[in-house]
Order: sequence, then C-alpha cells, then structure tokens
Amino acid sequence: MDVKIVEELSKMLAERKVVTEEEVRRKAIRCALKVLGSELVDADIGLIEDVACSLIDCPISLKSLHFSEKVKIGDISFYHLHTEKPEREDFEEAYEEYLNSKAYFDSLEAMQKTTDRFFEGYEARGNYMRVYSRDNKSYYVFYSTISDAYEDVEEHLRMVGQVDGEYVVVVPTEKELNPFLKFFKRYSEDAKRAELKIWVVNPDAQTIDPFIGYPRDFRLLKGFKNPKAAALVSTYWRVDVRELD
Repeated sequence: MDVKIVEELSKMLAERKVVTEEEVRRKAIRCALKVLGSELVDADIGLIEDVACSLIDCPISLKSLHFSEKVKIGDISFYHLHTEKPEREDFEEAYEEYLNSKAYFDSLEAMQKTTDRFFEGYEARGNYMRVYSRDNKSYYVFYSTISDAYEDVEEHLRMVGQVDGEYVVVVPTEKELNPFLKFFKRYSEDAKRAELKIWVVNPDAQTIDPFIGYPRDFRLLKGFKNPKAAALVSTYWRVDVRELD
C-alpha cells in the first residue's frame, strides 16, 4: 500500500522541481486518503514518514520521484531533483508550500485535541483520520486545511458515501477569509447536498465551529463555540461571495 501512496504522491508533485520534507509529508497524508479511504484510520503512524522517505532518501518504486539533492537556506532544507536545475521561482514556490505545511502540522495536535474534547464520551481511534464511535453512531474526521480541502473536494465528497457514518473535514482558522469564501462560493452547495461537513478549529483557543453542515447527533451542538455559525455563513455569504473572483 505504501507503493500506491508513493506513486500517487509522485503524480501530485510531478510538476515540481523543489520541495521540503514538510510539504511532502502534508501531501502524503492527502494521497493516503485517496488510496486508503476510510482505512487510513487504521494506518500505522509511521506510514507517512515512510512515504516521505521514498521521495527524499530511498525510492521504493520505479515510479517514485526522487528529490535527492539537498540545499539548506537558513534553517530550512530544500530538496530538488538531480535532473533539474531549479530557479529562484522554484524555491519561492517551495517556501510558500513549506509555510503552508508548517502551519498545518503546527495546528494538527490542537485540532486532534479539540475534536477529542468535542466528541467526549465517544470512543476514538486513528491519527491523521480519526473515527469517533458511540451508540451505533460514527464520525470520521479528516484533518486538512481549507485550501487543501478545496483541491481535494471530489475525494471528500466520495468519502461521504464510503464511510459507515458521518464524514467531517476539520480545518484550522486562517489569517484571511478568502480561502473560506472561495470554498463556499464553489463547493458549498455540493457539500450540503452530499452532507459533507467542514468544521473549523481555532488552534490557539482550541475551539471548534461549524462552517458547513451540522452533526445528526444534536447533543454535540453544545460543543461548538458558536453553534449557529454555519447557518449564519449560509445566510450572509450566499450574497457576498458572488462578488469574489
């Protein structure tokens, strides 16, 4: 299964000349969801490290990219293909992805702790994806960012029908509203029809609010800081997002 994830990740990074390990790991999680689906819940915690290792240190597939050349700039290690001579723009793109990835991993533990508390009384299992179970109710929770959720929306819509329960994508807050506006404008109706849920965690305060969709177990509503958030977003943004390019 590692090989399939490595090959999927190599496709995702096919146009890239420079990466960081942080970006490779973040995107490996996204590819693991695509390959494993709900089985990601039971994946070994070392799976993502093994996949990242294939692209940077020791390829485990002939179809694996190999970013074998290391360039250190300040405290950040960049890796590029041996066959490519990267330009400044390649490093700038890699640096932007590094910042996105670092923010994701810095938020991941807080997101997990927040959902653990939100689903208090539920049995929890998993790491990069968790399933919370209680009284024949199950919630599959995948941790992402709103920008990655935008790119992976077809996968998330597919997951709604695959899991035995409800499917939630949990994302951290962002400094700007635009990524959320962009998602809402393009995919809010698709998400609502499919019953895909997108909830937002404030990593600093470790609070959670609904962006799109509510849990069927209404007893959980008290766990949101602002339970009416999704309804308010749906009401007020429906008009405002029409002005967004």
